[in-house]
Amino acid sequence: MRRILPLCALLALLALPAVAGARAAAPAKPGFVVVRKASGDGSVNGLPVATVIVQGFLLGRISHEARVDVYQLALGAGQGAVQVKGADLSARAITWSGFRGKHPLTGKEYTGSNFRFRAIGGDYRVVVRGSGIYLFAGGQGNVTLRGSVHHPRSDGKFSVNGGPFRSLPQRLLTRNFGGG
Repeated sequence: MRRILPLCALLALLALPAVAGARAAAPAKPGFVVVRKASGDGSVNGLPVATVIVQGFLLGRISHEARVDVYQLALGAGQGAVQVKGADLSARAITWSGFRGKHPLTGKEYTGSNFRFRAIGGDYRVVVRGSGIYLFAGGQGNVTLRGSVHHPRSDGKFSVNGGPFRSLPQRLLTRNFGGG
């Protein structure tokens, strides 16, 4: 009995660094962002209502009129793709020069009304302008939101990581989701 107790204490001390290392190596928890009935000032040419950078997925629906810019950030084997469907929809190639201050990044701009889009299984930057915007993003990333200055009570609501829904802010607001 006297030998067993010190042996158990020694094994516990040896196991502590392994357990701590396993916790540090564990993947970050995913989170999510929900945006409902969002609208901004200036329609499709105004300031962005939402800019989402996500490693995971983003689903969106436009019920009125909006412009959606989608950039796939990390292109690699097995990465997902963007799908957009709607009757009143136009698409064109665009370039964003702000990607890590290096090479310009190409993407697609979708403009129209009553359409849906999804970006699943990759790293994306999605910028949405207009009105009638519904978004659901999951994984890890951040979202920058801005509502209407002229119609602050009817510009939509947002929730981050299961928090309460709040009115869109009149000034830029950035929140992280997922990751911990």
